Amino acid sequence: MDKLAIERNIWIDAPREQVWQAVTDVNQFVQWFLPNMPGAVMKRDDSGKVTVFLGEMGVDIALMDLVDPLKQMSIRSLPEKLLTTTYTFDDERGGTQVKVNMTGFEALPEDMRQDRFQLSSTGWEQSLKNLQAYVDGAALPFPQAFTSPLFGYWREFQKRLAIERNIWINAPRERVWNAVTDPTQFPAWFSPTTTWNLSALDVGGRYYVENPETNTEMYVQVIEALDSHHQIVLRALPEPPDTVVKTQIYTLVDENGGTRLYVTLIGYEPEAESTRWGHMEQDAFGFGMMLQNIKAHAEGQSLPFPWGF
Repeated sequence: MDKLAIERNIWIDAPREQVWQAVTDVNQFVQWFLPNMPGAVMKRDDSGKVTVFLGEMGVDIALMDLVDPLKQMSIRSLPEKLLTTTYTFDDERGGTQVKVNMTGFEALPEDMRQDRFQLSSTGWEQSLKNLQAYVDGAALPFPQAFTSPLFGYWREFQKRLAIERNIWINAPRERVWNAVTDPTQFPAWFSPTTTWNLSALDVGGRYYVENPETNTEMYVQVIEALDSHHQIVLRALPEPPDTVVKTQIYTLVDENGGTRLYVTLIGYEPEAESTRWGHMEQDAFGFGMMLQNIKAHAEGQSLPFPWGF
């Protein structure tokens, strides 16, 4: 199997120590890596886990490993733990050459690899220019650059824009399948105060919440495709004022005695560009949090986000 990788580099007119600090000091890192999240606070614990806080809510986004101080460090995305980005720092022409190498795509199923490359590559080009400007003390050229593609969370799925997250769960596929298809289990990991209903676990079946005042169905998700214990495809029915229809795909794969669960959300391209990318960013990290809840529920552990979504 050929190794897939994204490689980008940039020269920065600053000593290696200064550039190293800009990347490894989370107080500096957050300023150019998450420019579209003003007010975000980033912390790194003794294990290298990097968490982003917006107010009191914290989201674990990566593991940071200072492999070779002043020379090389790596970031591994959470909770997937599949894609790794390695930064290499070299003295060059009185400044520093920074090379970024993003690997791990071959660990994904083949149909989930190629379409990520362009979005991720563009994201890294913008992010490295932001790093250069930050070290230079200049305004960021891409103040609205997004973080999700830097972790490979954005896709072009069958020529449609999508986000995709995944997580490994220490539970058999049947248990994970039940967690994501049994409406009586949804409240445990998704909406603790909401009762969900299912007309039939079959193509054409509907997941919905009943409005007690009007006896009508709300938040309807129609089953478009079903491959039992492997994949379920759900299409949301449009509800004004949100007329953008999105499709969710849950895919389960046996892995290392457990189950890897992929969640794909498709259908952002009809949105205006002014809101599209922000929604994709929010959903990418929101789905990462949701996957952590599904994992905890399937494994019989306490939920990291017990209030739901």
